[in-house]
This record gives sequence, C-alpha cells and structure tokens, in this order.
Amino acid sequence: MNLNDFESYFDEIILERGINYYTSGSVVSLEYDGTEWVAEVIGSHDYTVTVTLSEDGEITDTYCDCPYDMGEYCKHQAAVFYTLRDEIESGELTSKKKKNINLEELLERLDKKTLVSILMEYAGKTKRMKEELLLRCDEQGDTLKYARNVIRSSIDNVKYRGFVEYADAARAADGADNILYMVNGKINSGDISTAISLCIVILEEMVDLIANCDDSGGGIGDIIAESIEKIDEAVCAVRVEEQNSEKIFDIIYNHAQGKLYNDWPDWRISLLHTLLPLCGNNKNRTKIEKYLSKKENTESNEWIRKFEEHRRQKLQYEILRRYDSKKAADSYMKQHLDNSDFREAVIQNAISKGNYKKALKLCLEGERNDKPYAGLVSKWKELRYTVYEKSKNIQGQKALGLELLQGSFNYFSKLKALYTKKEWPGILQIILEKLRNTSFRDVYVKVIIQEDLKPLLLEYCNKYNDYITSYYKHLLPNYKDDVSKIFWKYIKEKASPVNNRNYYKSVCDIIKVYKKACKKDALKMIDELAVEYGRRPAFLDELSKL
Repeated sequence: MNLNDFESYFDEIILERGINYYTSGSVVSLEYDGTEWVAEVIGSHDYTVTVTLSEDGEITDTYCDCPYDMGEYCKHQAAVFYTLRDEIESGELTSKKKKNINLEELLERLDKKTLVSILMEYAGKTKRMKEELLLRCDEQGDTLKYARNVIRSSIDNVKYRGFVEYADAARAADGADNILYMVNGKINSGDISTAISLCIVILEEMVDLIANCDDSGGGIGDIIAESIEKIDEAVCAVRVEEQNSEKIFDIIYNHAQGKLYNDWPDWRISLLHTLLPLCGNNKNRTKIEKYLSKKENTESNEWIRKFEEHRRQKLQYEILRRYDSKKAADSYMKQHLDNSDFREAVIQNAISKGNYKKALKLCLEGERNDKPYAGLVSKWKELRYTVYEKSKNIQGQKALGLELLQGSFNYFSKLKALYTKKEWPGILQIILEKLRNTSFRDVYVKVIIQEDLKPLLLEYCNKYNDYITSYYKHLLPNYKDDVSKIFWKYIKEKASPVNNRNYYKSVCDIIKVYKKACKKDALKMIDELAVEYGRRPAFLDELSKL
C-alpha cells in the first residue's frame, strides 16, 4: 500500500469518514521520531496513529490505538495518510526529530497517589474524561448511566441548535464507538446481560441521533448495525436452558417493540432476528410468533408496511425451519408467495427440478402482481429469461432479451448468439434505435464499443463530454483532433465555476487523462489556463504539478 493509492485498501464508508477528519483539521500534529511518523487525531476522543514509510511512499507499517476492529484500517489512519500525502506534495513535510518517550514506562514509575492526582486533574478538565473514568473504574456503579453520558457527551460536543452536520457525524459517534469496545470485553468475560444492555443504550442514542443528523456518509447507521451484530453475538453465547435466557430474550424483545423503530422496520426485525437461537424455549417462541402474526403498523406508509410484513414472514419461516421441519417451513413459504424472497426461492427450486411450466407461471404472476415495483418486475423477467434458456425457447429469449438489454448489457452477447450473421445487422439497428434515446446511456455506449462503431461513439462523446475520459482510447488514433476538442470543451466547462482547491484538483485530474490522450494539446491548455486564471494561486499551484 502506497500513499499514492491507499484509498483502494479502505472500506468506502471508512474512507469517507477519514476525509471528513482530514478536511476538518482533526490531525493536529504530525512528527517524525526517527523511525516512524506519529500523528495525533482529535475528536470527542483523541487517538495516536503511527506510520512507517519507505522512501518511495510505501506504507510498510501503521497502527492506530482506537478500538475500531471491523476492518484492517480505520478513519483516523485514512485522515493521517491524506495529511502525509498532502504535505509531501506541497513540500511541507519535515523530518523534525522528537524524543522517543515511552509513556507506559513513565507511568509505571509513578506511585499511586501521583497517578490518582494526574487522573483527577484530567477528569476535572472535561466532563467526557470524567464519565469515561467513572465507566471504567466504578464496577459497582451505574454502568449504563455512565455509558449513556459518554455517548451523549460526544454528541453534545458537535451538536449545534439540535442538529449534527455531515462533517461532524463521525465525531458524534466516537462515544458510541468506545462503548462498543467495552461490549467486546463484556461478551468475552461472559457478562452477556450487561453487553446487551450497553448495546441497547447505544441503539437508543444513535437511532434518536440519526433523525437529527446528516448521516449521508452512513457512519451512524454503521454504529447501529454493528450494535445489532454485537447483540446477535452475545445471544449466540447464551444457552436456551440457562435460567436467564428468558430474561435476556425479554430485554431485547421489549426494546425491539418500542416506538423508536416505527420508522426503521429493518432494524426492528434485525433485532428480533437475533432472538432466533432462544426460540427453542416454547415461552420465548410463543411471544415472538404472536408478535410476528399481528397486523402491520397502520401508521406507516404502504412500502414500510409491506417491507416489515415480508421480514416478519422470513423470520417465521426460519423459526419453522429450525425448530419444526423443512416440510412445515416450505409449506409456509408456498402460502406466502406475495413475499418476493419466497417467490424467488420457489421459482429457483422449480427450475432446478425442470418444472419450467410452474416456474414460468410464477414469474408471470410476479410481473403482474408487482407492477408498482420496477426492481421486482426486472427480477421476475430475468428469471423468466432463465426459464426460456433452460427450456430452449428461442423466440421467448429473443423477445425478452431485447427488452432486458435496455437495463443490462449482460444480455447483449446472449442476444447476438441467437441470430445468424445475415440477420444481425438488422437486429443491431433495432437495438441501437431502442437504446439511443433511453436513460441507459452506459448500455448504449458499451454496445457501440462492442460493435466497433467509432462514429457513433464520437457523436455520443460530443453530446456528453464527460464520457471522453472513459472512452477516448476507443477513438484514438482515428479521431485524435476530435478527442482533443471534446477534452478542451469539457475542461473549460469544469474549470469555469471552480473556487477551491478540491475542485482545482478534480479539474487537474481530468487534465492528467487529457495528457495521456493528447500530450502536446494538454500542455498547451495548461499554459492557457495558467494565464486565464492567473489570480487563483491555488489553481496555479495545482496546474504546476502537472
């Protein structure tokens, strides 16, 4: 992994959070200790990131002391990598030495009284620090109360007028992140009830927060999903016959039924799904099946009601399959074919057994019944195409393949294989006419590239200039001048409204592609842009790097 390409090694959501930390100035220090770079990243909790770099920017080792354990690299490391790369590119990175101090060794030398004094001093500086210490030290105290205070402290630090902005969402979740780290310890030590109760505290605070937060980066949603996963992990550690299994069941069951999840049926059902291992207890099973059989929430809109109903049906199916028999579960499935997952499973089963008449009937029924839902209709058509393939129905494949091609290029080669060389040119014209003026631009372009129709590709790139960066190679060398003109027009349009460094970089990224296509023309453009935007030093700086 290199500083020039580290993004590809990160989960997309974690990378987005790292960008937020980087752009908001959360990396407050970056020093070299003789062997590695050491950075401090601040939020509602401060973390240290270390990075070992080779001369060519290769990241040979890196570590962050945050509790994140859902992937190899965290948001704090991403923020530091961006900082390192930015300072290297700007020439600001220095190799200033600092003393290699081992804090753990220093603390071990201190007596208890001095350590207590230091901790009390820091606890007096921030409410968050005090709550963290109470949470970790007071084993006999109100753990859940302290946990809630830690979570709320993170939120309060970044909340403005009752709302958390996008750039602050990651910091708002830091307290919940820390409590999740504690949950792991509780599960490992066998304190299942406390682990689950801590997760519920996180859920209560995070679900409430998400209604008053710009979570377009998905960070708060991730915390909620991880909390449910931890509950599932904790429940799996409980034996059905244990005395407290019913108590644990009730804690989760009662929480899941709360109004908190009226607008979030997916999380409610996911919580109920964690109870599946405890449904071997008849009392527990009776409770959950009673809930699953009741009518949907009439206050919700139609989509939410249908979604929740189908998730309930899937959970009921799992209970029957696990604790009764496959026959009972399959019978239940066939009685509820309005559930798209059930219908798909029955169709696939019919296809595997060669019962194409039944599979075709189920597909056509699905298309009729689910007309308001385009995604489901496409699924039934794709399965119907599979039925036509398996049953050697060529005419069915031709008619349906032409229809499905408008949404998926995958059907192009299938369709072409059904026609003779003599028939194909006429069919190709029909395909092009159908695709040219649809919203499926990518399918159209892929078809004309596959058929090597360069004039049509040039026409399309002239109409949609942004396509030139992806498809210029297919136009060279035949249309080099035209390619250059399209790049020129595209870059000029992109550069006109630009007013900050990130946008300047995006324009320069396009110019880099232009250089690969038409180097001399690109260099000429760089000179012209430098003159035209001579009063924008940040843009000139980015252009100079080209």
